[in-house]
Amino acid sequence: MTHMLFKLRYFILGLCLSLVMSLDVPGRERVVCGDSYRYVVREDGTLDSLFFRHFDVGFFQTDGKRGPSFYVHDGQSSHRSEWAGKGGLEFDCVIQGVKAELAYLQDKEYPSFSITLTNMSSETFAPVKAGLALGIDTYMEDYPAWLTKFFPTLMRNEPTHFYGYLQSPQGNVLGVVCKEPVASWSVDYNLSYYDIPQYWFYGHRIESLNLDLINTLPLPEHNPQDLWKLNPGESRRWTVSLIPSQSLDTFEQAVASGSGIPMVKIDRTSYFPGETASIELIQSSDDRPSVRIIGEKGNLLRADVGYEGVSQDLHRWRVRTELPEKGRYDVEIVSEGYRNTAVLLANDTWENVLRNARRAAWDNHQKPSSHVESWYGFHSAFLAAGHFPDRKLDSLLDERFDMIFAKVFDPVRNVPVIYEDRIQNTSSTIGMLVDRYQAYGRLSDLEHAAGLADWLISDSQAADGAYMNGGVRYTSVIYVAKSLMELYLVEKELGKKDIRWRENAGRHYASVARAIDELVESEGDFQTEGEMTFEDGMIACSALQIGLFALLQTDPQRRERYTQAMLRILDSHDCLTQLKVNDARRRGGTMRFWEAQYDVLMLPNMFNSPHGWSAWRAYASYYAYLLTGQEKYLMETFNAAGAFAALLENGTGKLRWAFVVDPYLQVRQIAAPVEEVTFDDLTTGNPHPEYHGARSFVIGEQYVDMISSWQPVNSQDNDVHEVFKFIEEAVLSNAFIVERDDGSIAGYNCRVSRHGRRLVVEPYERQIVNLHTNIRSDYKVIFNTQDR
Repeated sequence: MTHMLFKLRYFILGLCLSLVMSLDVPGRERVVCGDSYRYVVREDGTLDSLFFRHFDVGFFQTDGKRGPSFYVHDGQSSHRSEWAGKGGLEFDCVIQGVKAELAYLQDKEYPSFSITLTNMSSETFAPVKAGLALGIDTYMEDYPAWLTKFFPTLMRNEPTHFYGYLQSPQGNVLGVVCKEPVASWSVDYNLSYYDIPQYWFYGHRIESLNLDLINTLPLPEHNPQDLWKLNPGESRRWTVSLIPSQSLDTFEQAVASGSGIPMVKIDRTSYFPGETASIELIQSSDDRPSVRIIGEKGNLLRADVGYEGVSQDLHRWRVRTELPEKGRYDVEIVSEGYRNTAVLLANDTWENVLRNARRAAWDNHQKPSSHVESWYGFHSAFLAAGHFPDRKLDSLLDERFDMIFAKVFDPVRNVPVIYEDRIQNTSSTIGMLVDRYQAYGRLSDLEHAAGLADWLISDSQAADGAYMNGGVRYTSVIYVAKSLMELYLVEKELGKKDIRWRENAGRHYASVARAIDELVESEGDFQTEGEMTFEDGMIACSALQIGLFALLQTDPQRRERYTQAMLRILDSHDCLTQLKVNDARRRGGTMRFWEAQYDVLMLPNMFNSPHGWSAWRAYASYYAYLLTGQEKYLMETFNAAGAFAALLENGTGKLRWAFVVDPYLQVRQIAAPVEEVTFDDLTTGNPHPEYHGARSFVIGEQYVDMISSWQPVNSQDNDVHEVFKFIEEAVLSNAFIVERDDGSIAGYNCRVSRHGRRLVVEPYERQIVNLHTNIRSDYKVIFNTQDR
């Protein structure tokens, strides 16, 4: 319908096909047209709307949020000034002695505008940041309106230029490109509610994407380092283009073609030592690029650079390099005067990852509290105990779980005794009890899990199947139905010999089936904890639960029905996932931004990616691969697993809570332990960092440490252990081989060698005992000395 309305407007307004023109309209707005776009400039110089052939882009309509707008942030507050018309499509304004000039360029191909800053004063202009608030409507408030909003998914400052994109849940992609260096970028996060008077917690929505043309230092190494000031009389000019892409798959090609900037494309970002990494360069000329790859220890790697010809009027180069040992590898590719950077990873063994995660569960205290996130590390503890027993450490963690369980639940009646409405506390603990049973074989753990499941179903499942917290649907808050499916699978196995467990399995499966059907019938109109928005976890958990349920189906038609339902949801979630960033530390992370205030007691909001809850998207990708056989989902799975593993510091095994994506943030974090409580005391609620005393410092594009090693009051940083739960399920014990369209065989977690019609598959690690085959040709496959 939107497309049809656009075509009608396109016709009525007489889009100029191959001619560039602008038209005056009532109210002194101006319409600018190009070959495949039309936009409307308001009298005040901001954009009212933007239309392409295949989709529309909404802009904020309210004062204070319109854009593009020039702003200056001095460290205390942000200042904006309204544009004054200079005639035609040119505008200017002055803030703190700096003149900003905005000019819309009548380009045939893509909407473009320039911004020129001139320091007209006699003082050096050195704000915290200054630049353009783009004004694109990123405020995802309610269904179904949020489906057409654009989320700022990727922003990348390079030494010589800037590129990024916003994406809508409908899959439309809007590239934002500047051929000149841009100091940094930022977003404006909304405030949500008071904890106590004068202490705000931040919300779940984004109010603006900003190009910070000037930004104080420090900034990440790949950002320009000389754009922190304007000297008296100095001028700088930037040109910004908005380039649509029909899909994520064609994003790099669209930017390279539309802007002339060479683009780096990396499909796989995480590897194992000894594997060969592959990087593609897409550019307008056949100039040979200069490539530099440096290891974590400063060692320079050999890079093989080969020309692969012309495709769709763009030249393609391929860079290959072997990653000799675990660690980080920094890549720099210079071509046509532009420098692109990237980060690759060679990961530690999955065994070491899970062992280190268990150690971290002890070093970073699991705490009794109102939030299951504060004792989430027991997933890592019990999963590691099942695979790699450590008698002393396992005993300590086992004993601590009993202490916490007795403070949060009634172990006789199997019901929660605090915060009963937070049903995710109960469902997640059911999952931990299942892990514990599988590690130690104690039937009492499964008895507790089954009892909690019965309470949860009777207390919170609505007539339509949804699991509820009061009047809010909570099925997709830490995947209530998946936890019950984990229980069901164990009960089903026991039920082969015991009718009681068979009855339990049937009862719990029936409950899950009702919940999953309710998710499918909601068609994306989901609900979640906290402020409603197109929320990362709400969408990913819906997809993963439907996908896991699809895998349980034996009827092909039912399996296909649930598969298609989950794929629609998973595709919509692309806009919240870092599927294109050329940084292995972040690839596969989801763009959460309100967790730091609760997890590590740090303000303001910031993109935490990867964060523990990024694993929810990774589960969904893994299930999508098992259901469809499409290798892209398997690659997503392993890229995400690699980024998750890197949360454990190379060399030390120290666990970090999350990776912060924002390039520059002035933050406040709780400064000292709350002395009134101990690690064994039950604490509730969300302590505000300012109330307990906070310290100030600057962070940007870096890992943030855990605080549960020293902070006894309720903090939720142990939610990071979700990523290790995912690693155990998806990749710890599984190898995969895939036959590609060209007949080559790709291996994941294994080496594959072909000997005529025989494939010999060698797993990388001893615990890899399962092989998933996805081949169309007739081969005999030999794996762990077994053949089939």
